Amino acid sequence: MQKGLNYLLEKYSVSVDATLSDDGKILTVNGDCVPTLPWESERRIVELRNLVVLGRVGNMCTYRIGHTAPKGTDLFELLAREIGILEFTVDSTVTEIFAIAGANTINCIAETANGCVCTIELGATLEKGAADIDKHEIITDNGVACDRVVDTQVPQSSVYVFGKNDLVYCDTDAELYGYSEIEINTIRNAFSLAKNTEARTAAKEKHAHIKTVVEAAKKSINTLENVKVG
Repeated sequence: MQKGLNYLLEKYSVSVDATLSDDGKILTVNGDCVPTLPWESERRIVELRNLVVLGRVGNMCTYRIGHTAPKGTDLFELLAREIGILEFTVDSTVTEIFAIAGANTINCIAETANGCVCTIELGATLEKGAADIDKHEIITDNGVACDRVVDTQVPQSSVYVFGKNDLVYCDTDAELYGYSEIEINTIRNAFSLAKNTEARTAAKEKHAHIKTVVEAAKKSINTLENVKVG
């Protein structure tokens, strides 16, 4: 991913010393460490946010998030991602959360400052090596906004090859061709942070709040009570 970031920095003449950690979670810009928020550079998430922020979906009634990952996935890390997506797409912060957990599952009900109520269902039940399955759906008084194709339950690819080897392709970024979707989102987010000081400050604040929400969820799991965030 560092190679991809270097390519964008050079192409667009951004003169900073920016280094991505091996896992892509931390960007160091001129010695300053900043957490990356890859979902904020993921097109389907950005477009879902635009529908809300521009008022095209009407008044929000319910937000439903589901994410199933391979066995062994850290569910609290997964929760942090989904809380980040929730707050980013509704342009508000979580103020209260209730959570319960099983051996490989976490279910939450979260409320944001602007009154959105969201159910979050997480599971680590897929076989190792399987691709994550996630879906973000906002139900409003004017219809439904979703980041997946209508009536599908799993992510879709652009090209399918059937034969001896069932292959799929979903390359949509010409500049970062050959990288996986999560790698592209991470590189794009790192690039946006590298060139904007205000964005780096905002990313730190968002990440800190997400951690606070996750800690509140852990407390709720232990007490089986609603927990205020902060």
